[in-house]
Formats: sequence, structure tokens, C-alpha cells
Amino acid sequence: MRSTVIAPSIPVPRASQAALAGLALAALAASPAQAQSNVQIYGLMDVGVEYLSRIEGNQPSVRMPTVTGGQMASRLGFRGTEDLGNGLKAIFVLENGFSPAKGTTQQGGRLFGRQSFLGLSGDWGTVAFGRQYLMSYYVLQGADTIGPAVFGLGSLNAYIPNPRADNTVTYRATFGNWTVGAAYSMGRDGTAPSNCPGENDAGACSAISALLKYDTPSWGLALGHDRLKGGAGAGFYGQPSGLTVTAGSRDTHTMLAGYVKLGDTKLGAGWIHRKIEAAPDGYRSDQTFIAINQPLTQAISIDAIYTRLDAKRDNSDAQLASVRVNYNFSKRTAVYALAGRVLNDSAVGYSVSGGTAAPASPGLGKGQTGLMVGMRHTF
Repeated sequence: MRSTVIAPSIPVPRASQAALAGLALAALAASPAQAQSNVQIYGLMDVGVEYLSRIEGNQPSVRMPTVTGGQMASRLGFRGTEDLGNGLKAIFVLENGFSPAKGTTQQGGRLFGRQSFLGLSGDWGTVAFGRQYLMSYYVLQGADTIGPAVFGLGSLNAYIPNPRADNTVTYRATFGNWTVGAAYSMGRDGTAPSNCPGENDAGACSAISALLKYDTPSWGLALGHDRLKGGAGAGFYGQPSGLTVTAGSRDTHTMLAGYVKLGDTKLGAGWIHRKIEAAPDGYRSDQTFIAINQPLTQAISIDAIYTRLDAKRDNSDAQLASVRVNYNFSKRTAVYALAGRVLNDSAVGYSVSGGTAAPASPGLGKGQTGLMVGMRHTF
């Protein structure tokens, strides 16, 4: 948005008008052409009430999720472009994540914790600098119909909806049906839970990421890889218990996902391989999922997902299934109802809900059912 200031009218003698006009024309001729700029304010609020059948001690819980909603995570953002000519643009994004239930900031209390970057864009792609998404974020778009909802893939791996890094340089471009991308962070995360600011120790707390994606109107396929390096006293997002992260530790996610459209029906599937190299013996897992989106009417649609976590540890697997019914009052406002169920092996106690940072585990080897109703509004 741009502001216009209107000055009061001041009478100017006719003899001076020609001189002023001449000065104005000379100034225009001497100065470069003014570039066209545009700034937008945007946002989204998603809030509701969640019921969990049991938390430790077999007690049910009713609460308002604070990390994410039943459809999306709440945010307030500013984005802008300036046309620099010859197809070149300056771009920026400042995006704050917040909890509408409490009015507090997310992403470790950062002011612009979701995104904060400045860059240049042209026909050759976009180069940007700042806090940004790593490439795995783009892999799951299209295939994961539930997305970052409260009962989704992130309940079994908290990194999946949070692949962001501080101090990052990214390149991303689309050429026809192909999209390519790469990222490098010199210090990936300076706040909890990772506590790995980097930049002072070569290689420690850095991150690299790559993307290759192919999309058509009826189907798409994407491959991505994120590798995070550790540091003294640091951690990895969604890190399983019992691991000690050091400067030589690594956490890698390799993702393959795709989707196909059959009329109005959209089917998605994917595979997420995680490998953590940390003491004492590391961690490996394979998480697979299938998903569907089915419009029923112009206003009503159904999303569903089933995901299985196959951990390379004894009795550490888990399964989660969820379904969501959406009713759109308009393009901006919707209500929804969401139901999910998680089943845990005897050595793990994942919650069906990724909705709050507070403990919500049903207990080792226990199952948990979640129900949520809520509302989303974009602006």
C-alpha cells in the first residue's frame, strides 16, 4: 500500500509558473524513471476447539490448539514487489506466525518467524536471502491434502510442517513443467527447540536443501532433500528422545511425493525417509502416506489421510488416520470438522494432535482419538 500526501494549495504568481514548470521538466529529465512498487498486507486466522480422548493418566482434554488450526496455521504478513525494469523485480516477505487463541507469537517468539526474506526475481528464477522455507516444504504441496492441520503428518514428525531455516540463501525457478530449487543456511535455527545459530563454527548448524519437481494439470511428482547439521548443545526439530546432538551430527529428510487428479477427485501419496546421525546409535524411519480430496458440492469438500511411521527401532512404529469436512461460506471464510486416530507401538506415545507445544501423549503404547471443530478466515 502507498500513502499519498495532499499539500494545501498555494497561489503562485503567473510569472513564476513557467520557471517552476521548467524546473520540474529538468528534474524529470535528470532523474531515473520511478519504478513501480506494490505492497500487500495479508493474513489468515484459524482457530477452534479440540477434544483428545486421553492424555497421560487416561484423562481426556478439551483445549484450543495454539500451534496450528484444523486447516492452516495463523499468520500476518507483508509482501511486496518493485519492478526494476527488463523483467527484473525486487521482492520481500515478512510473515509472522501467531496463536489466535492466546495472541502470542510462534516460531520461538520471533517477530517474523514464518518467513523474513529479501530477493530478486526474473525469468531465470528467484534468489532470496533471510529466514525461509527449505525445499521439502514444496515437495508435499499437492500430495498432502490435509496439509499442516492439527491431525496430520506433523503429528508423527514435527519437522514436516516446520522446514524453515535462518540465515538462508535460496534459489528457485520454474521452467515449463519443471521446478528446481536449492537452499543453503549458515546457521539454521537460533532458538528452541534447535538452539543451533551457527555462523561462528564452519559447517556446524548449517543446512542444505534441494528440490526437483514436475507438474502438469492432471498429475505431479516431486523429490526433495534437506540435511541439517548439528552443533554443541543443539537439537533437531521433532528429535526422538535419547539422542545427543554434537557438531558432527546430521538430520536428513528425503521426500518423494506425487498426486493425480481424476475429474474433481485428487489423490496423493508420499514417502519420507529420515536419518539422524547422533549418539548413541542414531535413528532411522520411513513414513508413508496416502491422501484424498473430494469436493461434494461447490461449498463442501472432504479431505482424508492415512500415514504410517516405520521406525528402525524396536516397537516404535505408529499409524495415524484423519478425515476433515470443510464448508466454505466464501473464498475467504470456512468452517470445518476434523476427526483423527493414532495407534502407537509399545515404545512410543505419539499424540494424534500437533496442535500445541504442551504434552499431549496418550502414554506409551496407547491410542488416542481427536475431534476438532473450527473456523478459518483469510484476509
